[in-house]
Amino acid sequence: MSFSVTPIAPLEAARHFIDKIQKPSRLLVAISGGSDSTGLLMALDRVCRDAGRADISLHAVSIDHALRPESGAEARGVAALCTRMGIPHHLRRWDTAKPATGLSAAARLARYALIADVADDIGADMIVVGHTRGDQLETIAMRGARSARQDNLGLAGMADAMLYGGRHWIVRPFLNSTRQDIRDFLSGEGQSWVEDPSNDDMKYERVRTRHLPLLEDRSLMDQSIQRSTLALDAAHFVENAFQSYGHGLVGLPVACLDASSATLRYALSAVACVIGGRRFSMAAQTLDKVVSFAMQSEPGRMTAGRVVFDRRREALYLMRENRDLPAIMIPGGGKAIWDGRMEVANLSGLDMTFRAAGSDMVAADFPASVPAGVVRRVRQTLPVIESHEGPQLAESRPEAVSMRPVLAPYDVFLPRFDYELANRIARLVGRGTYPPAPL
Repeated sequence: MSFSVTPIAPLEAARHFIDKIQKPSRLLVAISGGSDSTGLLMALDRVCRDAGRADISLHAVSIDHALRPESGAEARGVAALCTRMGIPHHLRRWDTAKPATGLSAAARLARYALIADVADDIGADMIVVGHTRGDQLETIAMRGARSARQDNLGLAGMADAMLYGGRHWIVRPFLNSTRQDIRDFLSGEGQSWVEDPSNDDMKYERVRTRHLPLLEDRSLMDQSIQRSTLALDAAHFVENAFQSYGHGLVGLPVACLDASSATLRYALSAVACVIGGRRFSMAAQTLDKVVSFAMQSEPGRMTAGRVVFDRRREALYLMRENRDLPAIMIPGGGKAIWDGRMEVANLSGLDMTFRAAGSDMVAADFPASVPAGVVRRVRQTLPVIESHEGPQLAESRPEAVSMRPVLAPYDVFLPRFDYELANRIARLVGRGTYPPAPL
């Protein structure tokens, strides 16, 4: 997402967003009652009415995280505002147990899951959220503080659109609008907003970052790298260079290792996340070692990010390492994610235990060109089901088991930056592609 030279006023940003919608749409606007989300809902409503866009309907959703005593009253206040505006309002409450640590991350995941449920219920085409220019600058500053490397992809900031759960596009029309401009707009409308006390709690990294004078430095905006271009180059590289041998094994011919360093790093990192069943990329220093290892001329093996990188004379092979592989029980008719790599549905009426083949090393077909040692290691990591007949490959029982590859780094949150790359990897591992962004 590139920055505009100057901030964009809220109504102008809303108009730009609405003008890009070329077909009848139902928008679900997330509103907490704070100034950013309240301004977003009011700006979108004003623009739709002024433009006569009766083909666009607005719905609002609020999530009561049940973390503060006043949260229920705030949600009711938002509902009253929506009633006055004639906008349907949907309220959901996070009622499950709260974790002792990682509360902010857990609240974010719960929030998006509850919003997505509402989007499903009403058939929303897009979910619209109120992240602002300030949020973007804070994000870049926080990511920059964690790594000063020039290849820190976090310096690209938040994407203007993100796919959640493989089915709902979340868009951010206000990424170039400032909080102060949004509040000025609300004040001009005679509309108040809720002040969340957590926004001033210095125990949170984002709040501490918000108070740094560094955010006023224009050089922060200049740190944003051209991640979209890099990701697209990596997507083409995956499509043209990587080969799939099935069963979670991919290879990269050594002749393709002369690609540009940045492209090779991006592609290897993304593919390794999928093969290893991990949501987050390996550390930059670890990736340095992987790339250096891959570029060597001698055969060898190294392990990183739950992935074995096996360098042969003809290719670099990537496969899941045979360590910390789970065994899970899935009840009849149930579904679960196994090892972060496979969505498994138990189609039978019986409970089934799924585990890795391990020392059983059940048979699975591979091309004759794949080295025997690579085949042996891959077979150890294949999912099997326990039965009275001994371990059986899960894929050999299609009447009882349905399996679908998981793309761990993309199936929950897929930023628009990586959309093409994710689809190339999906095709590589035999998975359906992701739906395109509506805008």
